[in-house]
Amino acid sequence: MRFLVFGSGAVGSYLGVKLALAGHQVGFLTRDQNPNRLREQGFSLFSEDNPQALLQPSIYTDLGHALESEDPELILLTVKAYDVADAAQMLAPFPKSFQAVVSFLNGVNNESILMAELGEDRVVPATLTSAVQRPEPGVIRVERLRGIGLAGNHPMIVPFQLALQTAGFKVQHYPDPERMKWSKLLTNIVSNASSAILGWTAKQVFDHPVAARIEINALRESVRVMRKIGIVPHNLPGVPVAVLGRAIFLPSILTRKVLGQIVSKGRGKKKPSFHYDIGRGRSEITWLNGAVVRYGGRFGVPTPYNEMLTQVFLDIVHNRRPHRDFLNQPQKLLGELPA
Repeated sequence: MRFLVFGSGAVGSYLGVKLALAGHQVGFLTRDQNPNRLREQGFSLFSEDNPQALLQPSIYTDLGHALESEDPELILLTVKAYDVADAAQMLAPFPKSFQAVVSFLNGVNNESILMAELGEDRVVPATLTSAVQRPEPGVIRVERLRGIGLAGNHPMIVPFQLALQTAGFKVQHYPDPERMKWSKLLTNIVSNASSAILGWTAKQVFDHPVAARIEINALRESVRVMRKIGIVPHNLPGVPVAVLGRAIFLPSILTRKVLGQIVSKGRGKKKPSFHYDIGRGRSEITWLNGAVVRYGGRFGVPTPYNEMLTQVFLDIVHNRRPHRDFLNQPQKLLGELPA
């Protein structure tokens, strides 16, 4: 198959390199400041003690040029959620240049934005549950190998699933895109905002009673919102989300133990993603914890813990409050709960 990877961060690089090494035609659209470095050095992929290299990849900085040169069947969209509107507007003028966009974006409602610009029959919702890092451009490290979820009934899902399987991915199909995306949201928010705000690892969050209280209550709010809108968490490839959805309502002492084990095992050495948003000036938290707050307000479900985490973290990201004020200070963070 022919692919264009729109976004060459950790997820896009990982997907594209694996597909290219399996013999598929892959181009990479990047905003990297030094695309020539990627062209010359290529990609290095480190996964399960099996280093691989993709030499002389097809790297593009212009979408029109990339589409003309690669003639892709599928666009693999792997940008951050805050870039989805811009990506949709960039793709809209090229309706005949690809058959569908596969959305690997975190959070909910991204596919709706894409469908509004491209049409409902041009978008395939997807999730990647493997933990992947890009320590530097062109270098990809897989910290925890899991798989890919695809949802819906688009006709390109079957050939895409076969292509992914030829590249060594474990793939599972889900009939309900919204349920898949909300289940992935739960995995994204676990000890993410609290970890970044406190400057701690995910394990440290669950080891501390106050930090764990914040985290557990934020997760309980999220599941209550999901239930209110008619969604029950289900498992994703390699991630027992259904267990998570039930475990957080156990007595807190048991919840801390269960979640601490799940998180410590699941993340590997990879820091939660929000750690990297500090200093960047933008964050996906609006599409994750912030989405829980918005839906909670719409359906009458109180979400004070998610509201507090969202507001404090955005204040830090946008330099409205100094990060140092919250480092190692879970009690201070708890004090930020809305009255």
